[in-house]
Amino acid sequence: MRTNIRYILITALRDWFFLGLLFGVICATLISATLGSTAFLEEKEMTITYAAGSCRLILMVGLIVFVCFHIRHAFDSKEIDVILSRPISRANLVIAYWLGFAFVSLLLVVPVIGIVGYLGVLSWEGYAGWALSLLLESFLVVALALFSALALRSAVTSVLACMGFYVLSRMMAFFVITSQAGMFNETKYILFKWALVAISTIVPRLDFFAKTEWLVYGFDSSRDWSVYLWQAAIFIPLLVLASIADFRRKQF
Repeated sequence: MRTNIRYILITALRDWFFLGLLFGVICATLISATLGSTAFLEEKEMTITYAAGSCRLILMVGLIVFVCFHIRHAFDSKEIDVILSRPISRANLVIAYWLGFAFVSLLLVVPVIGIVGYLGVLSWEGYAGWALSLLLESFLVVALALFSALALRSAVTSVLACMGFYVLSRMMAFFVITSQAGMFNETKYILFKWALVAISTIVPRLDFFAKTEWLVYGFDSSRDWSVYLWQAAIFIPLLVLASIADFRRKQF
């Protein structure tokens, strides 16, 4: 397991993944600082909000692409066949992959947290909660990308599917609020409303993770941090178990 984790880290270094993603994060931060400087009021608050939001998006998209293409390359190059020829179970292999990708995400999240902290901390409680939720979100996205890469045969398809699911999870709050409009109480829309409520109940709600408003105003209540903690505790093991179940059914 340690060997596989080390190999994932070496692959990320070899592919310049860390430098490329950090370069994107720094560019996004500089652009955010430029946009924030144009504000008449709350210049610092706007800079922090733009930087945190853009860095979060770049980080998650980068992790999705890296995980999906790494797994597909492992299948195409028969790397997984070689690993399975050793005394290691398929469940341990999936867990090792998730741990390796999670470690890579940890190494990427830490500089992002540092960059946002360098811009200025307006609420230490909100900053700590935002940092923890960003880390947990990266772990959840890694588990989602791992499941997508193992379940689908194409790297491009798995990336698109994973990104689509990520966008849906991020915009779920907008969909739920929209479904509460008066027009959706009509009979012809009631089925759509119920379907939307059901989807919002069973899918991860990533809109509760890493809210930029926490960096400025802090937490409104304990519900802000308890929601994303419970979601991470439920969906990360669930996605890893689903990946194990799917991987066990594959024939080599």
